[in-house]
Amino acid sequence: MNKECNIVKDILPLYAEDMVSGDTRNFVEEHLEHCPECCSEYERIRKTVEFVTDMSAAPINDLKRKLFVRRVQTVLFTTALVFAIAACVFAIMTAPRFFPYSNSLVQVTEDQNGVLTITFDECVTGYGYTVSHDKETGAEIYCINAWDTVWDKYITDRGQQNMVITPVSNADIRVYYAQNNGSWDVLIYGLTTDANEGTITLPRLILAQYFGMAVLASVMLITARFLFRKQEKVKIWINRIMPFPIAYIFAHMCIKGVSFQSYSAQRDFSVMILAAILFYCVILSGSCLYKAKRGLKGK
Repeated sequence: MNKECNIVKDILPLYAEDMVSGDTRNFVEEHLEHCPECCSEYERIRKTVEFVTDMSAAPINDLKRKLFVRRVQTVLFTTALVFAIAACVFAIMTAPRFFPYSNSLVQVTEDQNGVLTITFDECVTGYGYTVSHDKETGAEIYCINAWDTVWDKYITDRGQQNMVITPVSNADIRVYYAQNNGSWDVLIYGLTTDANEGTITLPRLILAQYFGMAVLASVMLITARFLFRKQEKVKIWINRIMPFPIAYIFAHMCIKGVSFQSYSAQRDFSVMILAAILFYCVILSGSCLYKAKRGLKGK
């Protein structure tokens, strides 16, 4: 070993980490081309540097990945929670408030062609109707209702509500107003004798069935989780499914409270499903955040 080898060996750690000037690099490279001993020493140092670099970067990269995932989960949790609350508030504010019948609430006029125009009072912001046929007389029977909502009253202006009924045959037309409050339907156009005279339009109770199904599903899934608590794969899938019926129950309580009656069941069920999906996302993302927080505390 000569003097030049000693100099090169002192420089090799810096050379392996690329911390030398261009002239020094050229000097070391020329020496390594003709000195097997220094070349062997360089390979040993280079492998050590690469190993230390990998070992130091791995924990940092892993921490960065975990922090990124946690930020994404936090954003998803917050977004889902905000939208879930907004969906419930919107559902409550747009829930129809049905009007009882009064002489000033609805007016029916008929033109010379038999076309009926039903004009509602300015307080009415929405209306609905169903059509059926009397099998005995062949009459067309219209059952209408009218409502307003908190949303329409304070936020939107729908203007005057009108409904036009154009006869499609020579059959008689009967128009009833459904009060949707447990009172009798009122005949507002047509003869006073037909199959619907004395009818009360009752609310649907289908929401009670859906609520009961959600409760039953929750109980069954909780029981299944207890029975399969030692089977990790099955337990994972149960944990993913179980929050949905719970979310539906929570959505129903937020929107309808303890009531199961509805004169607009399709509309109510649709907004409950939307809110349930959002609450389901809230539960899953919140569960992930809780597990991540416990994991950090455990470390």
